[in-house]
Amino acid sequence: MSEAPAPVPRPRTALALTAFAWSVMVLVTLLATPAEGGVFGLALGLLLGLGGAGTLAARGVPAPTERRIGLVGFAPRLLLPLALLAPFVLLASEIDNCIAAVFFPAAKTAASDATRPDALATLEWVLFAVLLRPVLEEFFFRGVIQQGVVAALGPARGVLLTALLFALVRTSLFGTDAYHAVSFGVQALAAGLLLGFVRLSSGSILACVLLQTALEGAGVLSLVLREPLPIPGFNAEGAHTPLAWLLPAALSVGLGIRLLGRETQRPIAGPGDLGPVRS
Repeated sequence: MSEAPAPVPRPRTALALTAFAWSVMVLVTLLATPAEGGVFGLALGLLLGLGGAGTLAARGVPAPTERRIGLVGFAPRLLLPLALLAPFVLLASEIDNCIAAVFFPAAKTAASDATRPDALATLEWVLFAVLLRPVLEEFFFRGVIQQGVVAALGPARGVLLTALLFALVRTSLFGTDAYHAVSFGVQALAAGLLLGFVRLSSGSILACVLLQTALEGAGVLSLVLREPLPIPGFNAEGAHTPLAWLLPAALSVGLGIRLLGRETQRPIAGPGDLGPVRS
């Protein structure tokens, strides 16, 4: 009986790999961002940082590499639970509301009064956040990093470590002050845990990309529908989102998690285990 290959990357290597990818991102972003701003530098930084480091690390992942990384399809029946997870964006927004109300009430007010960007800048950000970033982040974190640390640490600790690294990178890039750092960090950690669970359940990073794209797209759609469908504390003024919105969102997300949980046919317990076995 052949010995199972060692997990790649191991936890310490995952930390070093994330630090390297982050360093490349920051350096490229600083060098490529023009004086007038924009997201081109950030997009190039993520492409060379997460994409480049992830591609290099993926070459060391033992066979079957594509399956370990999650570059496989997922069952069409998973589309329903993934759709049920989309209201998570409402719950994440309420996390921001709670953090602001407890720790940063003045900062929240100042942020809501800030000047809105022009249409071109908004379009650039939408293309970056909805189309490009989900692909690069899920390939690096849920594809390359998570499969290695889960095989080494087990599913719970592996998903948690991956989510922590994901949150740290997100916070360092978008946490411009204490309020945004805390808010983005906690929201990213929650999203990272959810995406990590989706990766375990589906066996595919494509499901994670689809979910993150849906979450980002739902946020954009909420701004478009701000006037015809205002939701206090989400896309309209208000300290908190009413329970009439939060409760159905929580029930939807909970049902989606339950349905996805049934897809996990066996736990990932060691280096030889890759995730759900599909017949």
